[in-house]
Amino acid sequence: MRLRMKSQSIATGIMAVVFALFAIPAHAQFEMPQEAPPQIEVSDEELELFIDASMNAQTVQMQSQQEMIAIVDEEGIEVNTYNEIMQAQQMGQSPEDIGVSESDLEKFERASEKIQEVEVRMERDLAQAVEDEGMEMERFQEINMAIQQDPELQQRAQQLIQEIQMQQQPQQPEGY
Repeated sequence: MRLRMKSQSIATGIMAVVFALFAIPAHAQFEMPQEAPPQIEVSDEELELFIDASMNAQTVQMQSQQEMIAIVDEEGIEVNTYNEIMQAQQMGQSPEDIGVSESDLEKFERASEKIQEVEVRMERDLAQAVEDEGMEMERFQEINMAIQQDPELQQRAQQLIQEIQMQQQPQQPEGY
């Protein structure tokens, strides 16, 4: 239970890294019109490939998160403290503003260096997980963005996920 709570806490602090991988580059966001999201055609086969690739990417992400949690633990800093310092840095606050000890700052810095290495490897592994399913990363990102913006495509993806999950459930013999 303790590990699950740690996992959820650090995952919250680290998720920005993963979402950044699948986001449209910043310069492209400003070029796109804000009125209506671009409509792209996604066949059922391609959507299934996307879902398979997403599941592989999720496995990579979860393994990386566990590795990051282990790093934070090894450095002897509490996950909540690590996340507080990270959030403060992202918001431009100084360590003095949040009142953390010099010792915790040193632990944070050591953990952050190691976590950056995991993030680089995770980025590479995520791309590989997508490509292993036969999908280009650029197309994966396009579909990911379209699913977030297109309720109809989102519904198709959810329906397909449910079908896949039903197929994966163990079949119980009749009479049980």
